[in-house]
Parts: sequence; C-alpha cells; structure tokens
Amino acid sequence: MRTSLDRHQCGSGRRYEFKYLLRPELAERVVNFLVPYLEMDEHCRGRDTNSYTVRSIYFDSPNFECFHEKLGGQKHREKFRIRTYNNPGSGPLFLENKIKDGLSYVKDKVTLNADTLKAIKNQDYASLSEVDRHDKDKRILEKFFFYIYRKAYSPVVLVVYDREAYVYPGQDTIRVTLDKNLRARMFPNLAQIYDEERLEYLLYHWIILEIKFTDILPRWMMPLNSLFYLKRQACSKYCTSVAHFIGGIPSFKDGLAYVWRI
Repeated sequence: MRTSLDRHQCGSGRRYEFKYLLRPELAERVVNFLVPYLEMDEHCRGRDTNSYTVRSIYFDSPNFECFHEKLGGQKHREKFRIRTYNNPGSGPLFLENKIKDGLSYVKDKVTLNADTLKAIKNQDYASLSEVDRHDKDKRILEKFFFYIYRKAYSPVVLVVYDREAYVYPGQDTIRVTLDKNLRARMFPNLAQIYDEERLEYLLYHWIILEIKFTDILPRWMMPLNSLFYLKRQACSKYCTSVAHFIGGIPSFKDGLAYVWRI
C-alpha cells in the first residue's frame, strides 16, 4: 500500500517521523492493534514497565534560535543534544545532531568519552586535537563547536521521559515509540543529566506516539489512522519543555528571570 508520500517524497533513504498525542486508553488500543506487525524493542523486554528512560540535554543559542525555527515552521532546521539512557553506568553518552528537512530527517551521533565531555564543558575544542577519531565523528564535533563559538550554544533544558518501543521484526526500518512521563528542568549542567531532582512533569495524562520509517509508509498506517481517528501534529519535547517554563516566545532575558526565581 503506497501513498503520495511514497511516490513523491520517499526513495532517498531518509527517515520520516509522524507524531500523535494520545490519551493512555487510546495508546493501549493502538499498541494492541500493532502487535501482529511489530515486536517489542530488545531494550524494553524484561523491564517492569516495558520501557526505558531517555535523558537528553538540548543546546540552543541565547535567543532560543532552535525554538523559534521550530515555532515558525522552518522546513530545514537542526538541533544538538547530549543523550543517554536509564541510570549512571548503564550506557554511554552520545552527542546527536538531528537535521530536519520538511517531513524527513537524518540523525548523526558520536559516542562521548571523558575527554570529549570535558572539552564540551570547557568549550575547548583545541583540547581534542590529539584524540584519535573517525572522520565522521570529527565532522560532527567540529560542527557542534562551531555553534558553540559562533552562536553561543549552551545547555538549555534537560528533558526526560520513559519510552516503550516496537520495531519491525529483524530490522529497524520501522520503529514505533510511546513516550510518557515527560519531565524537564531548565538550564542544567552536563553532570545533572541523570538527576531526577527538580524535574517538573509535563503533558499530564498524555502519551506521545511517534512512528518512524524509512522510504516506504507502513502498510498498516491507513487502517490505523481510520480506525482510531489519529491526527498528526507537531509535538516537540524540547519546545514543549521550554514553553512550559518560560513562555511561548522565550528570550534570553526570560531565561535569566527564570534562573533568578529558583
């Protein structure tokens, strides 16, 4: 089953991402519908809640450039975040560069070691000059430090949520995630990525459903939409968190005012 999206916008090897905001009762029905087509992600199996915890520190400029680009509907945009999972020691930290172009996106990432984290914290790219890295890793880091130096990128918000994930059996071309318990805090430092203190819960009783796929729209998408009357919508966890704390159109002054209040 193909749609106009398949014929005109796919075929490039890029990823596509559709988002929906659901109540828990509807989310459960959606999962039951998808069970014949997908299997639970290996990182969710065996966990009490069938989910793992995603922790991300997003970077932005003093005037919240990334926020305004998303709010303004700019088709081509990108963001940087440092991401890890679950608890300290359970996995590495990654620097991710997500680039959106209309409906599609690509995501590059590099694993961070202690030296790289220290360089990011100190805003000192020169200290990485002796580190042996692959060309792709070097390119991502150079680009990230360009934004730090030229646009004063710094940590803006820590976003945490619990993710229940499903994949197409035997491959990851189709991935469905349900993100719940969204919580956040403003202006963290990198050492606080695992902290649960002072996190505020957002989107009470809502679950963010994300359907990600490569090239071909999943054949069950049409019956899924018609059966549950799903409506695609923008639901950026980064923008939702920033808007919650300092308003729909934040400025650097607003951010400082928030810091002074806490």
